[in-house]
Amino acid sequence: MSPGWKLLIISSWFQVIWLLSVIGQTRFQWLAMTLSIVTILISYRMLNLRLLQLSLLVVAGLVIDSLNMFASLLVFDTHVLPVWLMALWLIFSWYAFYLKTFLTSYPILLVSIIGGFGGAISYLAGFKLGAVTTQYSMQVTLGILFIEWVLIVYLIVRYPRPNERSWTHET
Repeated sequence: MSPGWKLLIISSWFQVIWLLSVIGQTRFQWLAMTLSIVTILISYRMLNLRLLQLSLLVVAGLVIDSLNMFASLLVFDTHVLPVWLMALWLIFSWYAFYLKTFLTSYPILLVSIIGGFGGAISYLAGFKLGAVTTQYSMQVTLGILFIEWVLIVYLIVRYPRPNERSWTHET
C-alpha cells in the first residue's frame, strides 16, 4: 500500500472515532473506547507498536486536559474527564505515531504551529457541537489551547527522533 493511501486510511479511522466521541459523547463513549483499544492492540500485534511511548502521550494528554478542567478552561458535564475524551487521547496517541513518520521531513516549527491550530480547532469543534464549554472567552480559551498543542506537537515530532528510536520495535 502506498504511503498516501495508508495516511488516508489511518486519518479516516481517526476521524471516525473523533466523530463518534465528540458527537456521540456519553451515548457512544464505550464504543469509542473499545474501538480505540482494539485499534491499539491490533497495531501492537501487527506493527510491534511500543506501548510505553503511546502510554506516555495518553497520560500527558489526560493530565493537560485535567488541568484545563481544573482551571475551568474546559468544562464537561461530569466531574472527571469523560470516557469519550479518554478514548480520544488513546486514538490520538495512536494516530500521532503514524503521522510522525510523515511530519519529520518538514520544519518542526511549521509542523508545531499547524498542529497547534489543528488542536485548537478540534476543541473549537467540540465547543460548537456542545461536547465541552468554557468559563473564559473563546479567544482566551483557544489561545491557551493553541499554545498547549504547539508544545504537544513539538514534543511528539521531536522525541524520539526517528533516527534515534522508533515508535515501533522495528528499526
